[in-house]
Amino acid sequence: MTGAVDLFGNPVDEPVTTGPAAPPINDMTLIEKVLQVAENTGYVLVGPSERVYHLVARKTIEAAPRPEEEAVHQLLTAKWLTKGGVHVYTHHGFEGPGNSVLVPKTTKVKARQWRSLAPIPCSRKRKAS
Repeated sequence: MTGAVDLFGNPVDEPVTTGPAAPPINDMTLIEKVLQVAENTGYVLVGPSERVYHLVARKTIEAAPRPEEEAVHQLLTAKWLTKGGVHVYTHHGFEGPGNSVLVPKTTKVKARQWRSLAPIPCSRKRKAS
């Protein structure tokens, strides 16, 4: 408490400060992989912390690796992916609700363009000595 009061004389709590934001993921290979998995297989967000899971079979999920989870959350924040409806999924014999992750059409088009780009050729060749 700071001792401050609001307009009605009620004590005001200190504002909650959050930690520093995670640095952005700049690994395009990882981003392309996440977009491809999201489009072909699918991701699911489970629980209040929105833990990311892979959809491995119809309504069956497995935990996604941490780098993929961070990339999915970054893409959700940037609106390259969106949250879908709530469905019931199974994970190691337990059932529970989770949100599907959807890939908007504009994201699909952009991901296909990235996949079709050819790598930049190296301009200089090393000489054998």
